[in-house]
Amino acid sequence: MDCFHETKGAKCAFFITTKSLLFFILLCFKLNQQLKKYPELGQFTIMKHVYIIHGYQAVPEDHWFPWLEQQIQHTGAHAERVFLADSTHPDAQVWQECLSAQCTILNENTIIVAHSLGCLSSLNFLSQALQNSSIAAGIFVSGFTEKLKALPELDAFIASQKVDDKLLRQQIARRYVFLSTNDAFVPPPLTLRFAHGLNAQIFEIKQAGHFMQQDGYAAFPQLWEVLRPLLADS
Repeated sequence: MDCFHETKGAKCAFFITTKSLLFFILLCFKLNQQLKKYPELGQFTIMKHVYIIHGYQAVPEDHWFPWLEQQIQHTGAHAERVFLADSTHPDAQVWQECLSAQCTILNENTIIVAHSLGCLSSLNFLSQALQNSSIAAGIFVSGFTEKLKALPELDAFIASQKVDDKLLRQQIARRYVFLSTNDAFVPPPLTLRFAHGLNAQIFEIKQAGHFMQQDGYAAFPQLWEVLRPLLADS
């Protein structure tokens, strides 16, 4: 009798296992048919995360920053405008704390877009934050690492920043720099040296001022043309 029950139980277990296996095979077959019909279902896209970082005497609502955020969000990627405290009287250490608190996702899907003094502050931050990680790209507008004759009040701030060009070249996969031929605050040679330190691709824009709203830059289509393909990369 016990033997009968054991044999019956074994047959039942075998039947259930076989039925489950057949169901799994059928499910895989149907999934394969769907993937052939709709190949896009098999594509896995990781969302890019873009930080937009303003500069001296600016806030996240200024210039082309809101416009760029909107363009990025329309693609499905995530954009965040970073707030740097008291930008009319910037404190280098406070700005580093702001960047550390807000730029918390730093990986191969992260892109940094920075303007003016925000470029220098970002590079100082990334020189520490990217010791053991890397990001997809950095786009820097009117960047500089040297003191500015037009803005001597920033001398102490600029002198305090430590930029590790070698590390940044290694840990930022793609690097781009925009400069204007008539920037009244950051002379083009300073931005060229900034770009050469990063071994960045340079985009020279004629008569663009300091890429501010009063220079006609409430939108920045040239930058978007560079950024848009980066958002599609997986």
